[in-house]
Amino acid sequence: MASFGKIMSAFVLGLALQGGIYYYLDQVYFAPTTDFEVTASDGQEKDGNFPDVGEGNKYYSQGHKYMAVVTQDSVKVYTAGEKTPVDIDLKGRQVSYFEWLPDRDLAIMGLYGGTEDNVVLARFDPESPEHEVDTTMEDLPSDSKIVDAAFSTATNVVYMKIKVAENAYRIYRTDANYDTRRVYMQASNIGRIAVFYDEDIFFYDNVRTGDVFMFDGTEGGWRVINPAGRYRLIGVDKDKDIYIAKVDEDDKALSVLQGRLGVGFETVDTFSSPQDLKDITVASIEKMISDKRSSDNKKQ
Repeated sequence: MASFGKIMSAFVLGLALQGGIYYYLDQVYFAPTTDFEVTASDGQEKDGNFPDVGEGNKYYSQGHKYMAVVTQDSVKVYTAGEKTPVDIDLKGRQVSYFEWLPDRDLAIMGLYGGTEDNVVLARFDPESPEHEVDTTMEDLPSDSKIVDAAFSTATNVVYMKIKVAENAYRIYRTDANYDTRRVYMQASNIGRIAVFYDEDIFFYDNVRTGDVFMFDGTEGGWRVINPAGRYRLIGVDKDKDIYIAKVDEDDKALSVLQGRLGVGFETVDTFSSPQDLKDITVASIEKMISDKRSSDNKKQ
């Protein structure tokens, strides 16, 4: 295996190959009835340029040049217009997380298990499928796995949410200085995570207490950013707006708020009845705000 420095160097260079703005895609949820915690992240309709494959979750790359069909034990990548996929060699490991980067044809995978029983963040380039670049997390409990990631192309920082037990998670961070390490958070039952696209400012929520935290990856400081009450993180957008939901004791969303660091939050919608938190995303809130503005303009 290549030296750690070379592995991290290649990984960071892979993330920085192209410019562009990235913000966390917040539509990834975890399957509650299986150890396989990857579900289709883009919610898009079937693309006729690819074969109709029954098994696995489908992930389309930006521009739909590639389609990945992912199961717990396999990743097959199809090129548009072709019927034969590239079958990625997982080296006996299993998949816990998969996502295409939104601004290029590169994929990030969370792998675990195998002969070395380790946790790996792997980068996959369909243009050179034989070349795999891994970042390995050390000293984790057995059966730990990556279940989410928040990453920024502009800063070359990646935060990984690793499940270590039921309702218990750890956060690991890797950066442009090839430093991969655990970041200690003020929670173990962590919900959603997010990061600004151009700053090492990380967000997460404490499911147990209903607090939303901001963590400064450069300075190391943290603080609670939500108003008084129980709240959960929804995500952040490319304009660095932060979205949170006010929730009841059953973690049902009562209202959604939009805010910015140093400014505070304001309610943008209150629901007539409690809503499932999993159905609320940055995209759905932005659509709701847009629809509301259009309706208000028509009334004027």
